[in-house]
Amino acid sequence: MGRLTGKITIVTGGGTGIGRAIAYRFYREGATVAICGRRRNVLETAKEEILAGGDGNEDRTVYLDTVDVSQSEEVGRFVTTVARAFGGVDILVNNAGIMRFSPLVEMEEDLWSDLLEVNTLGPWRMMKAVYPHMKARGGGAVVNLSSIAGHKSLPNVAGYCSAKAALTMMSQVAALEWAGDGIRVNVIAPGLVEDTELADPIFGKDGVPAFYEKLRSLHPLGRSGTTDDVADLALFLVTEQSSWITGAMIPLDGGRHLATNRPPV
Repeated sequence: MGRLTGKITIVTGGGTGIGRAIAYRFYREGATVAICGRRRNVLETAKEEILAGGDGNEDRTVYLDTVDVSQSEEVGRFVTTVARAFGGVDILVNNAGIMRFSPLVEMEEDLWSDLLEVNTLGPWRMMKAVYPHMKARGGGAVVNLSSIAGHKSLPNVAGYCSAKAALTMMSQVAALEWAGDGIRVNVIAPGLVEDTELADPIFGKDGVPAFYEKLRSLHPLGRSGTTDDVADLALFLVTEQSSWITGAMIPLDGGRHLATNRPPV
């Protein structure tokens, strides 16, 4: 406890799933947390859960606002508001993302655009907005949530794979450019993480359990990931314990990156 005392943190997509778990963990470690997403009611519920995880004696807060990361003006406004209210930004976790399926030859340009706008350019907009605030504070840490799909080709997921691969490369370029400013940039690439809403638009809530069941066996360790698995690694990557790590892409997938795309025999 207390490893992030005094740190101001932004978590995108902080209302559900991985983002909410990370915000919850960071708050328990002493951070002031600002979460954003597109649904205020979901953010409000997440805020209540995050605050309930404290010890009741905090002198910090959880700030929230609705933000569409595909809109530069909304991103800029949010980051500026957070920095002015709390004195800067120390940590950014780019978690907001969307996943859509389509065979390559059937993909429409609008689908390509949506996937890139949210999964690649969204994190870029946030990084660009927080950079001067981190630099002014003498450094910071950025964690970008990619996916196994960013380094392992999967059928019918060309747009998502491409957007996540681009996110990893962009992150590594930023790690090089910002190292002199004391800003570290790292990437987490999860396998299948359950208890998120990422697959809901594709399979529907009723179809998601079967999707989870089908993919669990693809992970050599025999299970899918949890949101806490990701929160654990994210916390490590923003603390002094990882102070000599930047530009890393860390698979967090139960060993799935070592395997083929086929279920075990």
